[in-house]
Amino acid sequence: MLHILGMGCFHPSNVLDNEFIVSLGGDTTVEWIMDKIGIETRVTTLPLDYIRETKNQDTRLGREVASHTPTALGVKAGEEALRRAGIGPEKIGLVIGDTCTPNDLAPCEAQRVAHGLGIIAPAYDVQTACPAFALHMDYLSGFREEMLPEYVLCVSTAAMTQKVNYNDRTDGAIWGDGAAAWVVSTQHEGKLRLLDTVFAADPSRCGAVVVDTFGFFRQDGRAVRDFSVRQTVRLLKAFEEKHGIDWTKDIFVGHQANTTMLRQIAENREIPPSSHWHNVTHLGNQAAAGAPAVIAQNWNDIKPGQKIAVAVIGAGLSWGAVLVEGV
Repeated sequence: MLHILGMGCFHPSNVLDNEFIVSLGGDTTVEWIMDKIGIETRVTTLPLDYIRETKNQDTRLGREVASHTPTALGVKAGEEALRRAGIGPEKIGLVIGDTCTPNDLAPCEAQRVAHGLGIIAPAYDVQTACPAFALHMDYLSGFREEMLPEYVLCVSTAAMTQKVNYNDRTDGAIWGDGAAAWVVSTQHEGKLRLLDTVFAADPSRCGAVVVDTFGFFRQDGRAVRDFSVRQTVRLLKAFEEKHGIDWTKDIFVGHQANTTMLRQIAENREIPPSSHWHNVTHLGNQAAAGAPAVIAQNWNDIKPGQKIAVAVIGAGLSWGAVLVEGV
């Protein structure tokens, strides 16, 4: 059985509020942002003056002026995950990484993060953008217990604002930067134990969400949003029927795409606000880092016996869900 022993997250300090987004132009208003997306602020690795002056029209320049690389974000999140797990980097026997905004294609992000943490162990990426938390847990659950090392570190990091065209009112209002990390073991009990996991993808729709290596993020926004809501509801229904989830005490964590969409899902499943953990309202959409970062931010509030259902949707199109329980 897989256990999560510690989780961590990290976010940059530069804040983009809605007034700033509106000041950039692009025919938008604070009211439009709140009605359509429900995000009040988002955080970025980019200097605000740089965004104001250039609108990030050259993504290569944005990378050069950023306060943190994706790797640096991942290292910070990994440090917190290790601290909460109560182990040092020398204990980690495997690092699995994910990023959709790498500064370099090789070595892989997991190797760069491992280097930054002083970990000497095999490291490789298992990549799927936004649903990486589900993919990593599903991937590890498929191993025989004796095949895994004593401790595994998973890291998901994204510097999405470095891929944003700030002339586009929608993209500029959505994205934030951040990283999340979690320590997994089959040999040691942790604060969370894995009850169930699923991951799937439809490669025929791989063009619906794209992060361009040299350009900007782009997506078929309406189609992806509608699919995400429907698929998240399906995933939650399956967990409800199989595991008897009680939303008066159990917790829902969705893909941190936007607040409006998450509220629609919660209303559909009759999940009260107290059982809906999220961070997108103030941090923006952090791609795959968003959902695990939510759990990391609420780490000290997890209760024994409390189930946490995580449902995540993203590029591929791919989707997955994880059900963990407090120990």
